[in-house]
Amino acid sequence: MRRPAILLFAVTSLLAVALHAAPPPDFEASYRLEQHSLRIGSASIELHTDKEGNYHYEFRSWPARWLSWFQDKSLYESSRGRLDDAGIHPEQYDYERSGDRQRNARLSFDWETLTVENDVAGSHWEMAIEPGTVDKLATQLGMMIALGEGQQDVTYSVADGGSLKEYRYRVVGRETLDLPAGTFKTVKVAKIRKDIDQQVIIWFAPELHYLPVRIWRRDGDDEEYLSDLESFSRSLWGQPGKR
Repeated sequence: MRRPAILLFAVTSLLAVALHAAPPPDFEASYRLEQHSLRIGSASIELHTDKEGNYHYEFRSWPARWLSWFQDKSLYESSRGRLDDAGIHPEQYDYERSGDRQRNARLSFDWETLTVENDVAGSHWEMAIEPGTVDKLATQLGMMIALGEGQQDVTYSVADGGSLKEYRYRVVGRETLDLPAGTFKTVKVAKIRKDIDQQVIIWFAPELHYLPVRIWRRDGDDEEYLSDLESFSRSLWGQPGKR
């Protein structure tokens, strides 16, 4: 069933307003991944842009050396597209997961026809999208920009898993965190999704262009995971963000 037009207009308008701030400078950042206070792997994110407004945002994760003897589960995600005053416009999203649950997916966005082509595990199909739709990785970059605009509650229409899903991010507090990369004042944001049994909290640092510096996740089986910032590009220093 289609959502009421007024709701679609509100969501799209909110997204456009949230993304009007300038994107962060090109950067790289690395994280330690923990479960039950034990290091289980590492992760990194990178942003590259050009003068024409094109962006390439990447995420990688891989297991700790001791764990790789038992399982080789690495993950790669990539979002490519354009950034302008109207927001983020993904053109291609790639997902590659290795290990016993290997999976590859590619989403290709066509903004003239408002469709996304899905190539997932050898299957191919097309789906309709709404103006302002993004891929799931682009929401993280979008939140860095939205928080720089002072947004407190942001909703995204996300092409994910062959359908449109609603991702909502809400500011729930502010905390100072001591992390491997240093001590940072942060904005605490809850990620809200009604379609899955999962809790996610993300802490963004205003002084680092709202880089995510900690991510906590609890899955439906009550397993908890923590990602803490270990290092980052010096290009991120100097953001006069709201604290």
